Amino acid sequence: MENTNMVKRKMKLNIKGRFKTFWTHLFLQNKIKSMGVDLHEMTDSNPQKIELVVSGTKDKLWNVVRWSKKENLFIELNEVVFEFVD
Repeated sequence: MENTNMVKRKMKLNIKGRFKTFWTHLFLQNKIKSMGVDLHEMTDSNPQKIELVVSGTKDKLWNVVRWSKKENLFIELNEVVFEFVD
């Protein structure tokens, strides 16, 4: 039987707020990569929302969710919405 914590899952993460610099995309890409998850898609449908599609183990995805709810230098956070898509 396979350990469910080791199975990769896919998650859609919507970060809503005010993005302070044009460096935000690069910051998010590097942060996601450093957390050990794969970034599949990053779209910004409007200036106050970025949608990320990432995949990784359950534990690492939850770490991304916890991290995304914290304020940082590049984002004035309003809301984080996530859903598992697989």
